[in-house]
Amino acid sequence: MCFSGSHVALYLHRGGQLRAALPGLHAKLLRAMRAQPGDWGDPSSPLRVRCIELHSYSRGGGLLEAAHRDNGSVLTLSALLSAPGREHAGGEFVTYAEGAPVLHSAQGRGDALLFHSERLHNVCTVTRGVRRALVVELWAQAENGSDRFK
Repeated sequence: MCFSGSHVALYLHRGGQLRAALPGLHAKLLRAMRAQPGDWGDPSSPLRVRCIELHSYSRGGGLLEAAHRDNGSVLTLSALLSAPGREHAGGEFVTYAEGAPVLHSAQGRGDALLFHSERLHNVCTVTRGVRRALVVELWAQAENGSDRFK
């Protein structure tokens, strides 16, 4: 899906592609997300994949929608795949606490944030290079094998 010329997302969950190509990684990601302590909804309703997306933000790209959240999902993981400072500049992940922005600028390659999907979040504008991130959203519905909106 192309959000803009500088922000593209590739749906890795479509048709079970990631699970088929890298079953160990797929299982490890889901196991790790489900094992985290926290109030992730009704424990009798298991969380399943809503979407697994590879986001690429080139210069000028970002996720700057006011009030952006992952509506309908329960738990979101955002893992940074590129190295800040070396592969890109800018592109910091931002969440909000009591309306104030919380900049997660200390993230390095391989670091991940796990949060309630309804929490407001954004990605600052990339000023150089390409920022890549893997995003996994879980929800309490049947596993999704098409686009993220089904």
